[in-house]
Amino acid sequence: MVRASSGLLKRRLQIAEIVRKQGEVKVDELSELLQVSNVTIRQDLTYLEQQGYLKRSFGGAIYVTPEGVFNQLSVNTPSYIQSNSCDIELVKTCLSYINDGDTLFLSHGNLIRKLIPFLHCKKSLILIMNDISSAQLAKEFTDAEVVLVGGAILEGNLLLDNKMINFILNQFSISHFVTELSSINTDNQLIIESLEQVRIYQQIMKKAAHTIGILPQRIIHNNDNSIGTLVDIDMVMLSRSAVTEYHQQLLDANFEQLISNKYCVTYQNKLET
Repeated sequence: MVRASSGLLKRRLQIAEIVRKQGEVKVDELSELLQVSNVTIRQDLTYLEQQGYLKRSFGGAIYVTPEGVFNQLSVNTPSYIQSNSCDIELVKTCLSYINDGDTLFLSHGNLIRKLIPFLHCKKSLILIMNDISSAQLAKEFTDAEVVLVGGAILEGNLLLDNKMINFILNQFSISHFVTELSSINTDNQLIIESLEQVRIYQQIMKKAAHTIGILPQRIIHNNDNSIGTLVDIDMVMLSRSAVTEYHQQLLDANFEQLISNKYCVTYQNKLET
């Protein structure tokens, strides 16, 4: 019995650490990693939510707990989640440039999805996006006003009448456009994954007071997916895996290195300061 109880506690602490490191995790993923059933994982997540370590989401869990709670834990970080630390550090770094009362336009992307739950600590935000799943996530985990390019999401995840991007841009003054990049090409073009979003994001960049680009690692995409150039952006946040390739290019484009840690590096456009 003692051995079983010890194993239960160890697994739950391990789950809490996985969620903290990854930001968001699915039941199926935890079940496979820890070699227990989905039912067991759901029971563990319910317990951890009750204890304040995480918050349940549809099909998984999301980390929203203040960092100080985990200072009391002593559990080894599994090797299979170490690579996700960079993503969370990028998200936290981005969060430090967002203030209460800001109006954000958030692009598509895995990192943007990881950023959203952390926005719960900011007050009176307006979040504009064109990804309904991200909008639903924001509605669930923040008290922000959530607006879709195709409409506003209300209680019950219902959509209002359709609104075009130009109308939204006229209605809201965007303080920050936060966009996930897939690469920066040799001509300093900012490349995103989805060609369908290029036109919208080009419009957003022209209207936003500040633009923050987050690049976790270089992913090759068609250069036609460009939303602008480095001269158009205020800040670039790179994972350590991308720094080697882009460091000199950013310096040559009048960016300066601001913050560096073992996971990521932040560069600021000197022309925008």
